[in-house]
Amino acid sequence: MTHAIDLVITILLTLAEWVLGAIGVVDAFLAALMTSAGLPPNLQILVLIIVAVLLVLFAIRLLGPILSVLLIILLILLIAHRLVPGMQLPHGMLPATWQSGSVHI
Repeated sequence: MTHAIDLVITILLTLAEWVLGAIGVVDAFLAALMTSAGLPPNLQILVLIIVAVLLVLFAIRLLGPILSVLLIILLILLIAHRLVPGMQLPHGMLPATWQSGSVHI
């Protein structure tokens, strides 16, 4: 159960990392473009804040269904873990290749 919770949290954090990475790339590009155009620093900060907010809103709109499903799954897993803390798949029910920890192709 803990592994499943960790997996969902990792997926959520990876999506957030991708969004923030994309915003960082756009931010760096716009900052270089505005600096070369000679815009004052105060105006650059204002433009970069507005663009960052718009990009976050776009990412939430684009990834909203995925994020909501992942959050619902995470909440269900957390509730199940709280209600039945010792819930695990018995080792005897795992396929032999999974028990050894190696995958044979």
